[in-house]
Amino acid sequence: MTDYLAELDQEQKQAVLCSSGRSIVIAGPGSGKTRVITYKLLHLLKSGIKPSEILLVTFTRAAANEMIERARTLTGMDLEEITAGTFHHICNLILRKYASKVGLSHNFSILDEEDSKNLIRHVRTIVLEREGEMKHFPTHNVLQKIFSYCANTMTSLREAILKLNPKFDEYEDVIEKIYTEYVIEKRNQNCVDYDDLLIFAVHILQQDSSVRTREASKYKWILVDEFQDTNILQLNLIELLSTIHGNVVVVADDSQSIYSFRGARYENVRDFMNIPNTKLFKIQRNYRSDESIVSLVNHVIPKRSVPKTLRAVRPGGRKPIVVETNDKEEEARFVTREILKLIEQGFEPGGIAVLYRSHSHSLDLQIELSKSQIDFKILSGIRFTETAHVKDVLAFLKVLQNTRDKISWGRVARLFPGVGAKTAANLAEYASQASNTKSIVEIIKEYSNKKAQLSELAELLSRVSERETVSDKIDTIYEKFYSQYLEDNYPDSRDRKMDIERLIQVAQRYRSLERFLSDLTLNEAEENDLHSKNKIILTTVHQAKGLEWDAVFVLSVNPGDFPSYYALIDGNLDEEERIFYVAVTRSKKLLYILKQKFSSAPYMYWTSGTDFVKKIPPRLVEYLDLSF
Repeated sequence: MTDYLAELDQEQKQAVLCSSGRSIVIAGPGSGKTRVITYKLLHLLKSGIKPSEILLVTFTRAAANEMIERARTLTGMDLEEITAGTFHHICNLILRKYASKVGLSHNFSILDEEDSKNLIRHVRTIVLEREGEMKHFPTHNVLQKIFSYCANTMTSLREAILKLNPKFDEYEDVIEKIYTEYVIEKRNQNCVDYDDLLIFAVHILQQDSSVRTREASKYKWILVDEFQDTNILQLNLIELLSTIHGNVVVVADDSQSIYSFRGARYENVRDFMNIPNTKLFKIQRNYRSDESIVSLVNHVIPKRSVPKTLRAVRPGGRKPIVVETNDKEEEARFVTREILKLIEQGFEPGGIAVLYRSHSHSLDLQIELSKSQIDFKILSGIRFTETAHVKDVLAFLKVLQNTRDKISWGRVARLFPGVGAKTAANLAEYASQASNTKSIVEIIKEYSNKKAQLSELAELLSRVSERETVSDKIDTIYEKFYSQYLEDNYPDSRDRKMDIERLIQVAQRYRSLERFLSDLTLNEAEENDLHSKNKIILTTVHQAKGLEWDAVFVLSVNPGDFPSYYALIDGNLDEEERIFYVAVTRSKKLLYILKQKFSSAPYMYWTSGTDFVKKIPPRLVEYLDLSF
């Protein structure tokens, strides 16, 4: 205990010892921000602050438990009385005490995300029965995303619709009725969803001064981790709970705020700092990366960030490598070859990661790694060919290839309105028993004459079967049916559309449908050990936040790919800069930045001048041009 401060560098020590009143600690990547907040907690306890007088807010329960366990180990104190956990946990504690003030009983139930979606689906069905069925009306999944975004950003329902799905603007009145009925139904069932926990707790503290005084008086100190990821409600909660004692210490790296799609505001950092008498501390020593990587990082710090200059603890190191290829296929081959070289040089496979802006950018690499029998693990979800939307499209192709494939027939049929499990199963059975001499068009037309709801499927398959190339077949499925299906059914339809568009590009390299399906579905070995150190990591940058590896490859850093063309359309380059910053700060020893001479993005975007690579001074990187 006596020399615990010796474990801190000078900047960390200053932040721990001198932060009082309103204080914000701006932490660079790899600078030990978790250590700062943990040791601040430790220092408070050592200074005589009672555990019951401390509120510790983190973004995961595990993070809070780890910090408390570290403090318990070093102090030997019983820390059960510390109030610690996520924002939702803290709000639940408040709401349990004052539920009656918002018309709830104290034994209210909390709907998890799946429960919430199911209740919205129930209400949606009732409202549409009353209003009449509407073609391409958003599903319960899409509605839940709209409602949640509305709550977490404190925007109107109309603003949320225009932000997330402008095409549903025409249904605003009906969506509002569903939202109203959803709120009423929750109240009738004495239930709240996750967003309600924040909304109601903040509302009570804002409206009832006696409650606010009582709750704020309890906490002499409030510590908040990952403050850059807070939304407006969470900022308000912290401000309300610190009104009595005024000691609130937040730790943030505003350059790593990349969750605006969930309502996070990097502006919260500025808003907090701009209140008079707020103390600012910076911890800028980077313990993660070699000096060569840190030098690059200092030149890609997002423009609208709190100024900072990182200083490397680890000297030297190889310069980051910028690799230019002709296309994504060549990019995938290079990354695969380079990974094999690194493993031969002694790098652990689990210490190598490939990062990408969008999951679709990993398709070519997944194929190449599988061909080379290199095991990989995907943190950003499941393998490309196992995602629901890709499986849907492949199912169309599989019934073209093999009309007796019952599973694919069942999957395809259920995508169409009015087709239930029974009808789909009957069609699959009928197709599997049909004569081998019959074409797919003959099979589906014969059966659709019995089942009118299958007429749309029959027409689509007829069109697709007429297309010569694999890419044209997928393009027809996508343009004539599946693009609209994605919009109607998935809140993340943009990302899923990008996946299908990438699938079309990959298909352009194939003449044979059989070869295309084989390459995509072979080598999909089951991952029995998800924690194995013998697997390369593939992940989106969003899922990589907070993690680190010895060697990192960042794919497709081209305007229109990274930054994404949706961000370019929306004019949201601030967040793209922060996502790129997160990507290049994950590596300890080796950093590869990949780009293509001929981007798959529309021409207007990859000539737009928003090229992240061009912002890097040439002296800081090695160039490898494979695009000859």
